[in-house]
Amino acid sequence: MAQNRKGKHKRTTRKEGNAIETTQDVESNSREVKEFSERLSRFMNYFAVNEHLIEFRRKIMFAYEREMTIFQKVLGLNRRIYIFGSQIEGTTTREMMSDMDHLYRFDMFRLFLDSDNPPSQLDAHQVVIKVSTHGCASQYCVLTMIEPSTHARRFETLDPKRNPPDIVHFFQKDWTSTDGMIPHTIMFDTLNRGPRQTKRHGPAESIENTDFVNACYCKSLPKQCKFVFERPRPGHWPSEKTLKKAQTYGVFIVPQGPTKSTNICTNDYFEYQWRISSNLTERLLMFSLDIVHLQAYVLAKMLRKELFVPEYQDRLSTYHFKTAFFFAVENTPSHIWREENIYNCVKYILATLRRFLTRKNCPHFTIENVNLFEGKIKIH
Repeated sequence: MAQNRKGKHKRTTRKEGNAIETTQDVESNSREVKEFSERLSRFMNYFAVNEHLIEFRRKIMFAYEREMTIFQKVLGLNRRIYIFGSQIEGTTTREMMSDMDHLYRFDMFRLFLDSDNPPSQLDAHQVVIKVSTHGCASQYCVLTMIEPSTHARRFETLDPKRNPPDIVHFFQKDWTSTDGMIPHTIMFDTLNRGPRQTKRHGPAESIENTDFVNACYCKSLPKQCKFVFERPRPGHWPSEKTLKKAQTYGVFIVPQGPTKSTNICTNDYFEYQWRISSNLTERLLMFSLDIVHLQAYVLAKMLRKELFVPEYQDRLSTYHFKTAFFFAVENTPSHIWREENIYNCVKYILATLRRFLTRKNCPHFTIENVNLFEGKIKIH
C-alpha cells in the first residue's frame, strides 16, 4: 500500500505534462529569440547601423547644410537649407539607396499665425504673410498677404533667373487677382527646364535620388501641432527635455494641398491650401533615440523594401513605418529595447502598423486629427 501511494505521487497528469512542455517551449523559444537577436544586432553593428557610422553621417550632413546655406547667401539668395530623412538620421544603408531630402526655407517670407499680432520689424525685401487654419483640414492652412499693395512693390526688382519664376510672376503681377491669397503652386520651378529632367512628387521636385522642397517657415506652432505636448503618454519617451526643446521649434509650410477626399473647402480653393510640416520636431525625436531603436527601425524598413514594396509600392511609405515606429517606442517600456530583444522590437513596430491598418487610420505623431492613410489607402 505504501508503495502504491508512493507511485501515485510520482504520476503526472496529462494536463500537467502539457503545461511543463509549454513552459519548456517558451523557454526554448526565448533562448532562440535572444540568440538570434544578438546575432542580428552584431550583424547590424558591423555592416549597417552603428553609433560611429550614425555620428559620422550626421556630422557630414550638418556640415553640408551649413555649406549649402552659405552658398545661397553668397549668391544673394535669402534662403536656408535643411537636410531631412534617413541620410541625416543615419537610418539607411548603401543598398537601400535612400533619397537625399533638401528643404529650402525662403526667408523672404515672414509668417505669423492669425491668432498672433503681425511682426513690426522687417528686413528688406520681406513680405508679411498670415497663416490661417480656419476652414482647412487639420494639417493644412491658407496663406494671405498683409497689405499686399505695399509689400508686393518690394518684389518689382526680383530676377526670375535667380528666384523661382512662379514666385516672381505672382508677386509682380498675379497677386491682384487673388486678393492677396497665395497659391502653393508659386513655390514650384518650371518643370523640365534645363538639361536635367525633374519629377513632381507631393511637395517635392525630384532629380534622380534627390528631392527638393521649397518652403516657408512659421516660428509659432498652430494649435493642432501642440497635440504632441498635450496628449497622454506613458512618459519614458519622449523625455521632458526633448519635448521642451521641441516647443522652441516652429513648422514649415510646404506647397501641397490636401487630397480631394479630405478637402473641406471648395475645389476652387484647393491650390490655395498649404501643408503644415513638423520636420524639425521629427528630426529631434529621431536624434533622441539610441542605437537599438534605430537598428530596429532600419530592419523594419528592410522588410518594407523586400516584402511590402513589391506588393503595395509607395502606398505604405517609409513615413508610415516611421510613424508606427514612433508610437511603438512611446507605448512600450524602455527596458525591452535591448540588443538581445531586437527581434521582438521589430515585431512591435509591425504590430503597431498592423493595428493602424486594421483601424484604417494612421495617426500623425505630432499633429492632431490627421490620418496618414488618406489618399494612400482606401479607408471606406
